[in-house]
Amino acid sequence: MELEQRDTEKGLNRRQLRMNIRRQEILKVAARLFAEVGYERTTLEMIASELGLSQPALYYYVASKEDVLAQLFEDILQRIIGRTEEDISSVKSADHQLQLLIKAHVASLCQYPEGKAFILYESHLLSLRTPEILEMRDRYQQIVESILNTGIEQGIFPVTNVKLATFALLGALNWIPRWFSIDGSSSQEMIGNFYAQFLTNALINSPEALTLP
Repeated sequence: MELEQRDTEKGLNRRQLRMNIRRQEILKVAARLFAEVGYERTTLEMIASELGLSQPALYYYVASKEDVLAQLFEDILQRIIGRTEEDISSVKSADHQLQLLIKAHVASLCQYPEGKAFILYESHLLSLRTPEILEMRDRYQQIVESILNTGIEQGIFPVTNVKLATFALLGALNWIPRWFSIDGSSSQEMIGNFYAQFLTNALINSPEALTLP
């Protein structure tokens, strides 16, 4: 009985692994089509055709084109959050934590084509306002705000408006995929290191009097 149960569990794990691999293939192809053709002009039929799948088979993994975009968004945010939480878990200083977060953010958004699709169609996705997307977005913003608040407590960041500082940081980072090219002279590692140093130093050296009128 126990042997049959273990065999059943192994079979389920293999099936789940195959399904996850196929799901990632679908998201990869969809992201490329969104980036190259445009979200509005991309159809589920085009995605299925690229993968050699029938549309009914595709519907087994995704419910709609909006669902594909939502899964892309969630995957990228989860990747950033997971790497950030792991990297900063043993780091005490807020400036170092912020640099690690920025590098994780840049590394994820500079992955083509997912990062480009993420940024180009983020506003469309957020207009759907699904609870899962909003919760994940808010969770990430809270991580950034927590790091900034820690930096204020440690006397590192003379910031008076944490929420605006968070929006400024994320706005600067989220613009990168609009101009980044994998064939360009700057690698994502170089860009990540530059932005980590530049934006962290900007916060450290921000004038204390910089407040809203």
